[in-house]
Amino acid sequence: MTNEAKKSELLKLDRICLQFGERQVLKGVDLSVKEGEVVVLIGASGSGKTTLLRCINLLNTPTSGKISIDNDLIFHADAGGKGGSKISKQDVNRIRSKTGMVFQQFNLFPHMTALQNVMEGPVVVKKENPAAVRQKAMQLLTLMGLEQHVDKYPRQLSGGQQQRVAIARGMAMQPKVMLFDEPTSALDPELVGEVMKAIVDLAATGMTMVIVTHELGFAFEVADRVVFLDQGVIVEQGPPEQVLLHPEHPRLKSFVGRFHESADLLRPFLEARMKENG
Repeated sequence: MTNEAKKSELLKLDRICLQFGERQVLKGVDLSVKEGEVVVLIGASGSGKTTLLRCINLLNTPTSGKISIDNDLIFHADAGGKGGSKISKQDVNRIRSKTGMVFQQFNLFPHMTALQNVMEGPVVVKKENPAAVRQKAMQLLTLMGLEQHVDKYPRQLSGGQQQRVAIARGMAMQPKVMLFDEPTSALDPELVGEVMKAIVDLAATGMTMVIVTHELGFAFEVADRVVFLDQGVIVEQGPPEQVLLHPEHPRLKSFVGRFHESADLLRPFLEARMKENG
């Protein structure tokens, strides 16, 4: 049995449905994520990928289905939606303590330094010791390459630096899984690479992650598994080499068509990855 096979199932979505009015956005999505796995969700606009991500920490409440994190059933509503509207604020906060979420916009507190932004959650919400939190926050900001910017305010940081502070802030709460919703879409092109590198470095620490992105090259580099959603259902998933370079579903073939144009540029990386993995 491989080490990958031994890893426990950390996140499980079972038959997740979500309906806005007459529109069925998610149509019975099943998804499991193992501890330490990086799963990237791709798909066209309106496919349901961001909605699915937001369901994991109940920013969107599913109409029906089950969500479990670390063997804790955090949400359950039957096909009639029973139970989904009755979840308490306390339960929502408990659920969100298991997930760290990084949005398209950075959402930093403008009146706080980078260090203060990262420390805020553990100190105020979790009532942890400020000295210990400060030490951990410094470690996270260093991991994000921001050790020289800890005392700067958001307005003094570039967009890429602000997004890396946001990642450190999410990690400071010690979540079971990190969720990323298009983390580079609000950045100028020259800043995208530094945030991608920060997420790749975070993946190397063994953090479990679910990432929504339109950057297929990034998905190829960081993902253990790529999941393609179309019209509210998962139509294909697998290793990035399979899904992005050898797609089977016609909709996926069309979606990654533009990626194939630059696929030759990735061949050296692909060969190196395959060599590392034996």
